[in-house]
Amino acid sequence: MNILKPYLGVFSYLILLALLSIGLTAMSAHSHNIDLNHIGDELEAAGFKDDKLLQSESKSTTKNSLNQSYTINFATNIPEDKKAQLYTWAKHARKALRLVYGKLPVEDFVTIIKASKGGKGAVPWGEVNRYSPPEVTLVVNLDSSLEALKADWTIYHEFSHLLIPYDAGDARWFSEGLASYYQNITQARVGMFDEKTLWQKLYDGFERGNKQQNYAHQRLDYLSDHIGENRNYMRIYWSGALYWLKADIALRALAKKNAPPYSLDLALAQLQACCFDRYLSATEIAHKLDQLTESKIFTSLLSEFSASYAIPDYLTPLRSLGVEVINGQISINDQAIYSTQRRAIFIGLSKLSSKNDR
Repeated sequence: MNILKPYLGVFSYLILLALLSIGLTAMSAHSHNIDLNHIGDELEAAGFKDDKLLQSESKSTTKNSLNQSYTINFATNIPEDKKAQLYTWAKHARKALRLVYGKLPVEDFVTIIKASKGGKGAVPWGEVNRYSPPEVTLVVNLDSSLEALKADWTIYHEFSHLLIPYDAGDARWFSEGLASYYQNITQARVGMFDEKTLWQKLYDGFERGNKQQNYAHQRLDYLSDHIGENRNYMRIYWSGALYWLKADIALRALAKKNAPPYSLDLALAQLQACCFDRYLSATEIAHKLDQLTESKIFTSLLSEFSASYAIPDYLTPLRSLGVEVINGQISINDQAIYSTQRRAIFIGLSKLSSKNDR
């Protein structure tokens, strides 16, 4: 025993290093697990899914064996014969996102697809992680057809989060509102539904936000920062969507004055060009967009919406676009002051041919 004594310290040190390595590996793996249980049933009625029982059967992912032009990682329980369909679905959604301003905000983002164990709908859950490159995780029901996957809004919502360089550190209503607005815009532009359906969906969303009044004593900024406690998803998300619609209308109204750029699409393109290598707060993004558009549109609206105690007026801006509402159903008026701008919001770049739709 005495002859081994000089080596015991070395052996103990090596064992300690091994234990530390195992612990750090476990911690790293745990930090990438998805928390699928922090949003409640009330999301279902608004197009926000019921996320119960969505844990995938396997957290491991493998790159697919397809001859792909972008990265999709599949959970190990995704059948091989399902991967081609899922690849086509993701390609379709990427094409839709390109129709905002002609290219993806970040070309090398990773799509991770996992299998659901019981969530409702074709795509019961999705989320974005701002790694480098960013990762978009989607949980799918394996029995869904390609048509059902394309018709589900989730992938368009999650991809739209990538339009701003934002880490969701504050003002969640700001980023979720952008994704809620563009999930409908991109679906319409890629041909999933017509212009009237687009405006009906947006109006219906604003109505849901308006009906959520149980925290009318709290400002939107406070409500948004405590979303996990109050679960006022409708007011928070759809107030945010209205913020971006009003900004879009205001920018397009400036076109006659030759103020650059003349749409939210182009403003986001300029934001991507200048600032996508950093994380910005909602306030910093609003100030930067004002600078890029030579306006005060974004900061003025940010102050208005942050201090609101209910979703702001949405009927007036809709009417200015020629979106009339009678008994909850919308009709289109092409004689309205901004009817041309309304049509441009719907069309975007969708009528332009592009070979770059991977």
